[in-house]
Amino acid sequence: MNPHRELIAGKLRHMRRMREYLAHSHGNLLSHGIIGKPVGSMTLQESEILAAFRMRFSEFQEHLGKLLRAIAQEEEIEITGFSDVLAFAEKAEILASADDWKKARDVRNQINHEYEENERVLAPLIAEMANCVPTLFLIHDRAAVYCTDKLSVGNG
Repeated sequence: MNPHRELIAGKLRHMRRMREYLAHSHGNLLSHGIIGKPVGSMTLQESEILAAFRMRFSEFQEHLGKLLRAIAQEEEIEITGFSDVLAFAEKAEILASADDWKKARDVRNQINHEYEENERVLAPLIAEMANCVPTLFLIHDRAAVYCTDKLSVGNG
């Protein structure tokens, strides 16, 4: 296996662990009823659960983008901006739509900008971020299948 494919395999292994962390934090967010709760009325424990979820969501989304870029590079796609990566991922059916990716990225950026500043804005952003998790997991699944089927790179 060439060094770049080994790098992709390493990213897949790392992402599998990150996914476990995000799934755990997402479950905590749901089981503690944090979605829809005003940030100012959260207990310290709820605030920690939200902070862990936000961090893990952001990291997972960022690393998923790096994986998509690495796959596109391995496929020798000319990349001048991330929109080229998204166009490739959509054509390769890793993304159902580039809008799925943009939605997760945008909500992550918004919540990081608004955090603890505007409670009216935060509650729907937290809900939207939680709603993006299944989409990110689907993109991850499709990327892993693509790597196995098209690049002969597993994540084992």
